[in-house]
Amino acid sequence: NAAFDTAKVYFKAGHEALRSTGWEGDYSTMLDLCSDGANACFLTGDFVSMNDLIDEVLSKDIDTKEKYRVSEIKVKSLLTVGKVNESIDAALDFRRQLGLPAPQKKSASKFTITREYIRVKKLLKDKTAEDIANLPELDDELYEMGQRMNEHLATSVYLVEPTMYPLIIFQSVTTSLKHGLNSSSSPAFARLGLLLCGPFGKPHEGREMAKAAELILERPGMRSSTSNTIFVTQSFCYHWTSPLQDTIAPLLKGHQVGLEIGDTDRAGSCLVGRVYFLYFIARSLDSIHKELEATIHVMTQLNQGAAISQVTILLTAVQKLRGLDAEAGDKILDSILATAAET
Repeated sequence: NAAFDTAKVYFKAGHEALRSTGWEGDYSTMLDLCSDGANACFLTGDFVSMNDLIDEVLSKDIDTKEKYRVSEIKVKSLLTVGKVNESIDAALDFRRQLGLPAPQKKSASKFTITREYIRVKKLLKDKTAEDIANLPELDDELYEMGQRMNEHLATSVYLVEPTMYPLIIFQSVTTSLKHGLNSSSSPAFARLGLLLCGPFGKPHEGREMAKAAELILERPGMRSSTSNTIFVTQSFCYHWTSPLQDTIAPLLKGHQVGLEIGDTDRAGSCLVGRVYFLYFIARSLDSIHKELEATIHVMTQLNQGAAISQVTILLTAVQKLRGLDAEAGDKILDSILATAAET
């Protein structure tokens, strides 16, 4: 985060220098300073300054597309601090502002899910992973923004309204098949693989979609979704047909790439998935204990509160199994309940 700490200082200095006449005198520069400054604040955990910059842009009477960058940061930051429902509302609202379809925030029936699945199957026809990866590039800015919002929505609805999850995925895949591929297409097909491997009971078809997601990443301009795609394919697709051990190294790579590209949310997800899988494949409790403590340290630096809670639960179990803290379970439960009450 050192680079973003430095960037934040410069963005703040530029913002202060232009504040009095910035929006009237140098509109484009002011928009960039606020948008990029908000992102730097988000990545360094300065949520107060981030929200000030976001609110400043959203309060302006400007085109919706120009509010995209701060709107995306808002969606991501709300999810990071555990305000999942607010994150969903913000993402759905922005899609509607763009004039794009957005599902209602409510449980979806099995009939609706099945109907949309059949529509996607018809669009896919007999396309292989290679066929999908060779689709043309998406060149419509509006659809690109909508796809990105769906990428964030998929993470959020999975946590609080899981029946909406397939609808978001089917919508993203449909957009990719009809209008072309962008960086959000890779995690969309990875998540389609998740659905096929799990709920729909078609692991080999799901693996083909995971392969398509990885091939899309090899195209120019797709690196921003690397960490997200790796997390989904390795956590939810490949273990159905391959040893769980094979996911450990890719998940570590997903974490490292996420840090490099500033995708701290997915970097954290990859690391959390990795330590859980280390536990599931029966690594020694001593080595897992060390991995968990190191992971919590990293998550703390990244301000990943929800991820810290997930890792702490596993750490508590390991401590109890090692006989190190008999009351650890009670303490962590009290902590989780307190956090839930706050958010």
